[in-house]
Amino acid sequence: MPEFTTHLEKTTMINAAFLHDSSLQYRIKALEKELNSFKTEDKYVKMKEAHRKETDALRREIERLKRELAQAHRETKDVRDKWFATCDDIIREEDKNARKALEQILKLKQKCFDADMRRHDEKTALVNEYEEKLAEKDKVITELKNRLAHAEALLGRDGTNTGMPTGQTPPGKKKVIPNSRRSTGRKKGGQPGHTQHVMEPPAEDQIDDTVSHEVDPAAEECPNCGGSTFLYTGRTEVKYETDVEIKVHRTKHIYYVYECADCGTLVSLAADPKLMGKCHYGPNVQAIAVSLMNTTNAAINKIPLFLSAVTNGQVRPSEGYVAKLPKKASKKLASFKKDLRLLILTRRILYWDDTVISILAKQAYLRFYGDEQISYYTAHEHKDLPGLLEDRILNYLTEETYVMHDHNTVNYNEAFHFKNLECCQHVERDLQKSADDTKHEEMSMVKSLISEAIKDRNDLAAGGTRSFSPERIAGFDARMEELLCAAEARIRLDYNPYNSRFEENVIKRLRKYHDNFFAWMSDFSLPHTNNLSERELRGAKTKKKVSGQFESIQYAGYYSDILTYTRTCRKNGINEIYALSRLMEGNPVTVGEIFPEFRKI
Repeated sequence: MPEFTTHLEKTTMINAAFLHDSSLQYRIKALEKELNSFKTEDKYVKMKEAHRKETDALRREIERLKRELAQAHRETKDVRDKWFATCDDIIREEDKNARKALEQILKLKQKCFDADMRRHDEKTALVNEYEEKLAEKDKVITELKNRLAHAEALLGRDGTNTGMPTGQTPPGKKKVIPNSRRSTGRKKGGQPGHTQHVMEPPAEDQIDDTVSHEVDPAAEECPNCGGSTFLYTGRTEVKYETDVEIKVHRTKHIYYVYECADCGTLVSLAADPKLMGKCHYGPNVQAIAVSLMNTTNAAINKIPLFLSAVTNGQVRPSEGYVAKLPKKASKKLASFKKDLRLLILTRRILYWDDTVISILAKQAYLRFYGDEQISYYTAHEHKDLPGLLEDRILNYLTEETYVMHDHNTVNYNEAFHFKNLECCQHVERDLQKSADDTKHEEMSMVKSLISEAIKDRNDLAAGGTRSFSPERIAGFDARMEELLCAAEARIRLDYNPYNSRFEENVIKRLRKYHDNFFAWMSDFSLPHTNNLSERELRGAKTKKKVSGQFESIQYAGYYSDILTYTRTCRKNGINEIYALSRLMEGNPVTVGEIFPEFRKI
């Protein structure tokens, strides 16, 4: 605030205060006058009269309004009654219309529902039809995939996963030669320290001819200077040559004729039955012909050609003569086969198998029984139990004999009492085939498990061990069962009607015949393969390729008899031609000569 004000401001404030005081004085005088009038009651009387008039007027207005209200009430009631009546009619009509509408709605809803159901049914039927078509297509696709996998599996079969000979490998496909031997990592050929195998020089009394080779100065010259003058040094170099010379030996047999002095009857020494004809071939020619026919599987028409070639045309028997030799040889082997069968019955381990041959375009079977020293063959038209019983071998064996075979279930017939051994190599081939067909690695792992066990067995056996330890066998069995269970699980996930059934059969076979497959694990002297039987029957397959078939079951029997004789002799170090020559002379090598321990029963 400033400490001083102007004169004009002070004047203005004084005037405002004066005006306010004057106004208050006028109002005070007016109020005093009105108070005096109330004190004399003139104003009160006037106000009371005015109040009465106003009250009467208001009462009359109230009566009027009551009358109007009553009239309005009566009118309102009439209107309400009429309205209620009208509303009831309207409500009834609306309810009726609503019920009709609801019924119509329900009908429409039912129609919609029926239409939806029809569409749903049609859609469901269409979906089911398409799903069936798709399922059918999937089925066809799966079938075609399975067929393709089966065809690829067939194309992939060879000697590693089936018993197919390498000679049957299709054109354009690499031959696979199964070989279970392990690589040593060394180079091929002779190893350091290996003694070289060379021909030994013959003894002086074995030398038939001596040929001297001298230098001819007229025809030779020095390779160094070309000179033609040579001086003998007194030294010689000796070389020996061994060769074969076929010499035809002809023998004339003279039988003198005598006359009986008593009755005059002409008498001569009884001729040997083999000399009944005027001219005939000796036992060596017959032995060579039989050997060519049965060992080398030469065709009958080639044998005369061969004999004629090596004898410069001096020996050439007819094809008919050659064809009769097997029958002639077989007749002289009855005693040999009888004795050999008796000897077979005394063996601890026996191998047997059979293979298909042809007789006039029909299947027949050549059967082998034997071991490392014995070969015994029979021929049959059928592969059945009666044929086995007819051979009188398996049904004569005791519980002390082990019989190795290629899972021939007939061996488990109650007529037999021997112990069965199953060939592991055959089941390994089946495992490989199954693995190739199904692409299931579990089957390959089972095969590897068996192969490793066999290799370990061979290593231990070479060191003198006789069996695996119980722990090793238990571990092998547990791992085998684990892999077989895993293979079954894979089959359930990936079933293929073409290949899975074979895989299931292999698994069942391994479980059912486990002890027969793996008996060698507890006794290393027992074999784990039937390769010996397969080798013994391989020649029959070659003969089938060359000759095609046998003329009759009798000729197949002749073939089996001769094989029995020649292969048994060969296994025991007896020259085949020597044995056959004795046979054709009527004096065959006997079982007693081959096996001194044999005593004829």
